Amino acid sequence: MIQTVLGPIASSELGVVMSHEHLSVDLSSVRGDDDSSFTCSGLVLSEMERLRSAGANSVIEVSCIDMGRDVLALQEISRRSGLNIVCATGFYLEQYHPSWLADATVEKIEEVLASEFSEGVGETGVRPGVIGEIAGEQNEITDSERRVMVASAHVAAQVGCAVTTHCQLGQMALEQAELLVEAGMRPEKVVLGHLDLADDLDYYRRVLATGVNIGFDTCGKVAYLTDERRAANLAVLASEGYAGQIVLSADISRQSYMHAKGGFGYTAVLDRVLPMARELGLADGAAQAMLVDNPARIFDIEGGLA
Repeated sequence: MIQTVLGPIASSELGVVMSHEHLSVDLSSVRGDDDSSFTCSGLVLSEMERLRSAGANSVIEVSCIDMGRDVLALQEISRRSGLNIVCATGFYLEQYHPSWLADATVEKIEEVLASEFSEGVGETGVRPGVIGEIAGEQNEITDSERRVMVASAHVAAQVGCAVTTHCQLGQMALEQAELLVEAGMRPEKVVLGHLDLADDLDYYRRVLATGVNIGFDTCGKVAYLTDERRAANLAVLASEGYAGQIVLSADISRQSYMHAKGGFGYTAVLDRVLPMARELGLADGAAQAMLVDNPARIFDIEGGLA
């Protein structure tokens, strides 16, 4: 079962999935600009129309509790766009955490996350379908981030859902994988985000050897890494048999990344990176795995909600 903002669907109904996106988010309190704040609007709906026309069917929306999450806006976007949308619970980087998290116990954090799965978000009745994007820093996992990760692993193991993370510039993936698995996560239900930004094939192989999934999920963000490099790395990993552990997305967290604002938008995977990778030998079966088969497996809540 996939838990969407409009209710549960079969995993076979997900279709082509963008596995790490933001459709209604507000990061302005830390970033200090309005570029990182958007919600259901003509702009977002036009971007979703473009995404659906490019061939996408579903979006995993990973704006969690302290990222300005608005599940009612996500419901409206889903209704008006025709896209399946999965919303998230969790807590992001430490600088975004609510003040009570500074000394909250793992058990307290678990209560907050578990209640959203059992009762819904606030009074909305909307249930999350994933925990994420929980986060670590580029060179460390802070104490509060570590407690969030442990609590997330405990709840995810109980519920049967996936955990998806933010690895700052693709770093600390091995440490995140070890922490989550030691806390009870099955590695095949873990997605470590933004690994494309590391641009290091040997590092990818070490991470993938742990059994987790990785996100090439900042496609189109060419100020960090060219899409040509993303495509080349994808083609190599797929040729080595790793396509079954990779998911794809664009991670649109600013209006300026959207197509209407001059960026490559939510279609960067479908319009840019995959065509480039196919020119380098990426097989259709590998693309199917990364876009369809892997998300259907990873984001399936096994046995339904607890």
